[in-house]
Amino acid sequence: MTERIYTYSQLSSKTVGHMVMSQYGFNENLTCRYYVRGMHDNYLIESDGQKYILRIYRNNCRTEEEILFELEWLGFLKNKTDLVAEIIETKDGNLAFQFDSPEGIRFASIFRYASGSPPGNTINVNGSELLGEAAAYIHNFSDTFLPQRTRQALDIHYLLDDSIRAIEPFLDKEGYAYLRDVHEQLYNSMPILKKQPGIYGLCIGDVNPSNFHINKNNEITIFDFDQCGYGYRAFEIGKFFSSVRNHNDKQVITDSFLKGYQSIRPLSQPEHDSIPYFEIISVIWVMAIQVANSDLIGYKYLEKPAWDMRLSSLKKLVSAWPSKSLQSTPKSGAAEL
Repeated sequence: MTERIYTYSQLSSKTVGHMVMSQYGFNENLTCRYYVRGMHDNYLIESDGQKYILRIYRNNCRTEEEILFELEWLGFLKNKTDLVAEIIETKDGNLAFQFDSPEGIRFASIFRYASGSPPGNTINVNGSELLGEAAAYIHNFSDTFLPQRTRQALDIHYLLDDSIRAIEPFLDKEGYAYLRDVHEQLYNSMPILKKQPGIYGLCIGDVNPSNFHINKNNEITIFDFDQCGYGYRAFEIGKFFSSVRNHNDKQVITDSFLKGYQSIRPLSQPEHDSIPYFEIISVIWVMAIQVANSDLIGYKYLEKPAWDMRLSSLKKLVSAWPSKSLQSTPKSGAAEL
């Protein structure tokens, strides 16, 4: 295999604008601006009074199979609901186009810009409840989706086991021992969930206060399905809980999210009981994602001071759950998740 020389390159806004006109047929009064870099590059496109987001996927982060799975699902949801940012087809009717870059073939796709703005850290009870409702609707709609592609399952082995293996080289002896202890407690006491429709299915993977917009009419639009995959829906809820764990009114916000979610898809008791476990697992998973993206974020953020902060946050979260959860009597079979 040829050694990879480039890990990441960024296209100029002018070049991207020409590509969009060629692939989508937008007229020449189009404007294009580099908007934000997350896991991938995002450009703001404006044409004829309409706004769009062009996402260019990094090819060292997502495979073609993973990208097309996500886009196929978004194409399915386009015909089911307006709660998801609408994916736009190319002139040839494709959900994405590809081009050569210094690091190899990359894929790009356009989405209609979501009306409103993201609440972020200012998320309130109303926004949280609406987000819970939207997530549940998307889960229900997606139970009939039959993908042609495959995607990494968001199961306990990937989210927890693989994550701890990825993190281990960056931790000192004490930090790794603590993480292994948490790992054992999770396996021993986590409720067993059945792998049945509804309880298990497609998850967005990163429902958080920055990945949706809400407008003045109280309409919300969810975007960024990059972390999607099949998993337990309680994980989706735990992931949201982890995203607001530092909110001043966390309990109120998470209660309102659950209220909205359960108004559309009521949870079983085992699902409800598993949410705090998935919240902790989500925090560990995000640590592993940071390791996987060290070439993008920089090794500075993988040195000891950064890990001390992450583990401190994790310890605070773990200690917040009383004996009924992580400190409960070990249960045989919990590791079957």
